[in-house]
This record gives sequence, C-alpha cells and structure tokens, in this order.
Amino acid sequence: MAKKMLHFLWFVVILSVLRVCTAVTPESYLLQTYSLPSDLNFMPTLGNGHLGYTVFGDSIFMNGVYNGPAGNSKRARIPNWLNITTEVCDRFGCATDADVAVNGTSYEMDLRDGYFRSKTTYNSLGLSIEQRTYPHKFFNRALVYEVVASRSTAYGTRANSPQFLRLSQHPGNASDAFEFVVVSNGSSASGDYRTIRGRTDIIEFERFQQQPQEIYIIFSQSLEEPLQLEWPTWQAEVRHRVIICIDREQSVALKELQDVLQLNANSMLQRHTDAWHNFWDRDFSIELVGNVLELSQIINAGIFYLASSLPSLSTNQVNEPFYGLSPTGLGRGNLEADYQGHNFWDTEIWMLPVVTHFGFEYGKQVLDYRSRKLEAAKYNARSKGYKGARFPWESAYTGTEVTNPCCPEVAQQEIHISPDISFALQKFFAHSGDYAWVCDKAWPIAAEVAEFLVSRAACEEFRPVCHLLNVMGPDEDHPDVDDNVYTNAVSKIALEFAEWAGEMCGNDSTELFEKWRRVSDRLLILHDTALDYHPQHVGYVVNTTIKQADTILLGYPLQYDTRTTHLNDLRIYSNVTRESGPAMTWSMFATNYLTSSQEWLGHEYFERGYKDYVRPEFKVWSETPLGFEGSANFLTGIGGFLQAMIYGYGGVNFVRDNNKTTMILRVGMSPLNVDEVHVNYLRYARNTCRWVFGPRFSNMDCGVRSGAQGTFEMVQGKKRTLLGRSFNVTLVKGDEPVYISYLE
Repeated sequence: MAKKMLHFLWFVVILSVLRVCTAVTPESYLLQTYSLPSDLNFMPTLGNGHLGYTVFGDSIFMNGVYNGPAGNSKRARIPNWLNITTEVCDRFGCATDADVAVNGTSYEMDLRDGYFRSKTTYNSLGLSIEQRTYPHKFFNRALVYEVVASRSTAYGTRANSPQFLRLSQHPGNASDAFEFVVVSNGSSASGDYRTIRGRTDIIEFERFQQQPQEIYIIFSQSLEEPLQLEWPTWQAEVRHRVIICIDREQSVALKELQDVLQLNANSMLQRHTDAWHNFWDRDFSIELVGNVLELSQIINAGIFYLASSLPSLSTNQVNEPFYGLSPTGLGRGNLEADYQGHNFWDTEIWMLPVVTHFGFEYGKQVLDYRSRKLEAAKYNARSKGYKGARFPWESAYTGTEVTNPCCPEVAQQEIHISPDISFALQKFFAHSGDYAWVCDKAWPIAAEVAEFLVSRAACEEFRPVCHLLNVMGPDEDHPDVDDNVYTNAVSKIALEFAEWAGEMCGNDSTELFEKWRRVSDRLLILHDTALDYHPQHVGYVVNTTIKQADTILLGYPLQYDTRTTHLNDLRIYSNVTRESGPAMTWSMFATNYLTSSQEWLGHEYFERGYKDYVRPEFKVWSETPLGFEGSANFLTGIGGFLQAMIYGYGGVNFVRDNNKTTMILRVGMSPLNVDEVHVNYLRYARNTCRWVFGPRFSNMDCGVRSGAQGTFEMVQGKKRTLLGRSFNVTLVKGDEPVYISYLE
C-alpha cells in the first residue's frame, strides 16, 4: 500500500511539472515581438501590489514608500537589482549578436501566467538562453529572475572548450532616495544572505510622519560582481534563479526568501501562475467572440497592468496597508511624467469602477487608503480656513497635499476630488449593497466632505443660490473659474449622499442635514436655455478649446443629467476638446454616446480612445496619442477604456435608489467586428454575475455566492417580479430597460 501511495505521489509531482512546462497560453494573452519599443518606458510594468518595476528599467518601487518633502515627495527609487542579463561564454570570450540569427531573440509578455521572458537562440552554437522575470503574486515580497540555458539535441558537435554562463546586474545609478547600509554581505553558510537596509532621506510632512521610512532587501545570491556558472559540455541544460525579497521588516523579508527557496523552480513558478490563473478564471476577464485578436490583447493587457498594481488577496504573509492606485501604477513613480506615484481623482473616477468588479475586497482596499488619510484631509481643510475634510489633489504617504510646487493653483482649486471620493463611496455601495461598510467607512468620510463643501460654498444673501468660486474643474486649461458645472454637480451628489448615509447610520441631527440640503439645493448648475447646453463655467464661450472631458461627465458617470441637454453637451464639447487630450476623454465620449443610443458616434470615439494611445509591442498605454509627450503605463486611460466596454457597450449601471441598490440593464451592443462580449465577472450585492452581450441580445446570469442571504426584485415597465437569491435575465433588441434591486 505504501509503495502504491509513493508511486501516486511521484505521478502527482510529475504531472505538476508537466503542467508548468506544457501549458499553452492562448494567443489573446500572449504579447510577442522580435524588436523592443524605441522608448523603453513602454516596456511592461509588472507588480503585485507590494513591489513593482518596469522590465529593463532602473527602478523598483514599494507600496507606500516615498521620499521628499511636500510637493517634492515621490516614490522612493530602489535600484533595479533584478535587471539581470545572462551571457554564454567560453575561455575565448562571450557570444555576440553575430551568433544570433535574424529574429533570433523573441520577447514575450505572458499575461495569463504573469511573467515576462526573452529567448535568444544562437544557431551557430546550437544553444538557447531563456530569461524570465516577475514579481511573485503569492510570495509578494519576492522578485524573481530565472535563466534556462539549453543545448539543441540536433546540434551534432560539442564545443571544444568548456562553457559557462555569466550573470550581470544592471541596477542603474545609485538611488538619491535612500541611504543604504550593508547589514550582511552573506556567506556560503546556510541561511546567511546578503542583506541591505535602506532608510529614506527626507520625510514628507512631520505632523503625520515623524521618522524616515526603512526597508530591508535580502538577496538569495549576491551579484555585486558578475556570477559565473559552469556549463560542462556534456550537460544539456543549466538552470539558475535569483530571488530578491523586500519589506519594511527584516524578519518578514527573510521568511519570504526562506519559504521561496524551499520550493524548486517549477513549484515556485506554479504558485505564481496559479495565482494569476485564479484571477483570470475566478475574479475577472473579458472575452471577445470574433476575429478581433488585437482588441482582445489590448483588453487583456489593460486588465493585467491594472491588476498588477493591486494587492494580491492571497499571500504568503499578511499584506501591509495599501497606498492607492497612482496614474501609472506601482512600478513607476520616480519621474514627473509618472506623477511621482501620487494618488489623484483618477483612482476613484477612472479606475475604481473597473476594479470593483475584480472583487469587492479590491475596491475596499483602494478606498481604505482614503479612510486612513481622513485626519490628514481634515488638517488640509483647517489649514486653508475650512471645515470638514478637504482631500488633497495629490497625496502620497501622509495623505497631505503633495502637488508639484510648479502648480500651486492646481492644489488650491481642484477641490472636486473631495466630492469625487464621496461619489465613489456611493457607487461602491450601489455595487456591493454593504450597509455595514457604509456606516463603518463611507459615512465618516462623506460627513466630513459635506462639511467642507458647505464651508467652501458662497451663498447669496438675497437669492437662493450658492456658488463654488475660484475653482478648476477636470479641464485644467481653465483655472480660477466660478461654478464649474462638473464640480457643482458632483458636490450636490456628495451632499445628498452624506445626508442619506447619516440617516441610514442612525445620526438624527436634523439641523446638520438641513444645512447640507440647503447648500445642495442651491448650488448653481449653469444652463444656457438658448442653446440648451451646460456652459462649463461662468463666462465659458462656445467653441473655446478645452483639455479633456469635463461637462460631459454629467451624463456618465454622474448620471446627473441625461436629457437632450446632454446630447447638446456632447456635440458642443466634442468639437473643442484638443487632440492631445488624455486617453480616457474619448472613452467617456464613447460611453456617453453609447448610453444615449448614438451607436456610430460611440464606435468612432471608442476606437479613438485606444488606437493612438496603445503602443503595439506590449499594449502599454500612453497618456497622450502618438506624437505627444505623456506618461507610460497610463492606468487612468485603461480604466476609462474598460468602463466604455462594460458600461457603454454593456449598457449596465449600478445606482443607489433611496435605501436600495439597483442594477440597471439595457440591451447592450458590441464594438465593430465583435460578435459577442463575455464579461466574467461582474459583482452585484452578494452575487457574482456573467454578462454576455452582442448586437442582438444581452444576458445577465447572477449566481449567489456561498452563504449569501437576501433576494432580488426586477422591474421592467409596469411589471414587477420577485427573483429570489439568484437570477438569469435575457434582453433582446427593443426591450425596455430592466431594474433589479437588492432586497436585504
């Protein structure tokens, strides 16, 4: 019996190894090229929510680690010691490009398995070198470099001289953010690894950060000098790996390294790919049916790059608190073009509506950053003479204002970020139906934001009108304006949500709610009756050029005004938005046209929103179109693009309807040349839903999660139907919208 069991265990091990080695990645998840981007900023940016880096770049960044005072705070750059190259050499020298055939080096980003690799074939030598790099998704303190050198079985002759591999590090220049001290140089003794302690040079803001930040970096092997690995001529293959572990605590980094090294190379990779497969198969994916490979790759790459900056939910050790989604992700942040790794409104308005569908826990971790920084936001308001909480336009480690010193007017005037955050809290509740979370997390923020807006508003004495003066809306080409229509609309929504949340959570302060309601009811929403459109701000002149989507956001995402006035807004502002505008602008035009039944304009702007913004090799996004300077790995653009797919083409939305959450379903449509779109999965209340839509029908199949309670009610026209705990709804062209409410 024992012998049979041993044979069975060996079979399982062999099967596991074969699964790693033989699994074929679908073409829609595999980005392959034989030439690198001319600008290496557009190499893939990889991360796991704790660590991130750009392939072949000179920097590693860690979640929440910043250096510099106030507006000079930026992600603290760790030299990229994982940037390793391997050469094959003998006593006469090393192989050169002359030994490599045309297209002899391929570069691949495997989105499904979550790693980058290059493979070089030296035809004249009869061998190949495959190099792989990734931040481990389960062991998320670990960064991995692996190399496999193989001799071709068809190569008849052996080299006359012994060969070896030479591994060299290319970490870039010394960091100006850390003072590094060698704790241990490591030795051949078991468990004695090279260890470095890094201490940031400058704190961000003393009131909320008393000490510099400290990290520990532990190497499985030192590559201070190139490492030589012998490769005897009789040996067909040689493998090697280098692991780098980083954490604030030396003991955590050491445990991570020790745990990783207990696994062989195949098992280590398997734990990583399993985690990514779990994400794609159980958390979120979008599948296109039709001959649309490039669009499928762009969608998968966008999801991958966005998810790479989020925390892994299943990890070897407990995660640290998450410090938010910056516009270019965790793996960037040392440059002004990377926005120094700061958090903006991009997080709540552009990325969170997609991230929420990855799973509610992802959304909660993103929003928890704002909750933890509420005291800093209250300080920010007080320091400017206001009440409540004013969230800074840019925030980093402390949650205080860190906008670049170049642009003080931006920090002073873009006050819409505070009601943007309240709006995002309300939208998250509309998805989740989590009443306990509202009272625990959302209500404290919403109340303080409402207090700030009331103290910031200027109300007239003799007319029932209130204004927000000297502001800047999303269109940053027009500073210091009055009554920016987006700012006022989202502020009205934030004030109303605060009142609802307060009442729902048991606050009985009638006086407080009346104060908020008075300002909300009186905030001016500009409307030109002659042209039936919303002027962007007081004094706006039709045909004046603007930078990006602003007033049109009153339709989607705000759902504040969807009348014919909104179609006029779309028409007027589409003609004056500058061509160099950021990627998400055109996606918002697309979403608004699609949800307004302007299908062909929706198609036009959807394609405009990605075709000139995505670099071809690894489907990395730029903030601006080709020919203009802009940020790389622009997650904000990805978020807008995916929203256009889900909410625009999909025709789905989630709203709070008094004390209920409601999913709104309209008959969807699909992008040009796409037969069907399968979204796996949308999250609604305690259900996980599969949303399939195309030109002729839509189907929402929502299955209940284990242990979930509550039922759903559907309203379509005058018909009301109780659905139970799960439901399956199909719409065909011409059907009325369906409203499905969660009844706790």
